[in-house]
This record gives sequence, C-alpha cells and structure tokens, in this order.
Amino acid sequence: MSGIDFVDTIVIRSTEKGTTSIKETVKPMSWAGVKFKKDQEEKIKKIKGLKIASGKGTDKIEIGKMVRTSVPNLSGHYISTGKGTGLLKL
Repeated sequence: MSGIDFVDTIVIRSTEKGTTSIKETVKPMSWAGVKFKKDQEEKIKKIKGLKIASGKGTDKIEIGKMVRTSVPNLSGHYISTGKGTGLLKL
C-alpha cells in the first residue's frame, strides 16, 4: 500500500484572472484538534464579555459563559472499515 505525503506537495494557484500563478507547499490544516481548541480558548478569553444572539435572535448569551466541549481521546477505540465488515483499532 502506498500513499502521498500531501504536506510536501507543491500546489500552483492561479490569480488575477489566470494571468499570474503562485507556487507554494500545502499547509497543514488547523481547523480541528487540540491546537485549534487552545487557540479558540485564547480568543474567547479576550472577548469573554461579548454577548451574541441565540435562538431566533430573541435571547443573548455571553461568550465566556457558553458551554465548551473537550477533544476526546480516541486511542483504543474501533472504527468500521470497508462495507462495515472490518474493524480498525485507533
């Protein structure tokens, strides 16, 4: 089984109506995980007194008082593979 390491892959993007191109490597995703959660907590600490609308806009809640979730530890859990007939331990 072979795979591609996408972090080292070079992507060429075209800009300005396709007349200019930019070569760059693929950047790691940062929209989930422990690091993302930590960055979000730092942002929330800065604006914790800010109120946002909830529901249909009829109620307000402070960002600092919102319930936060934690990132679960998935080691030791199983996921199904194929058509649901195989198991893979994380």
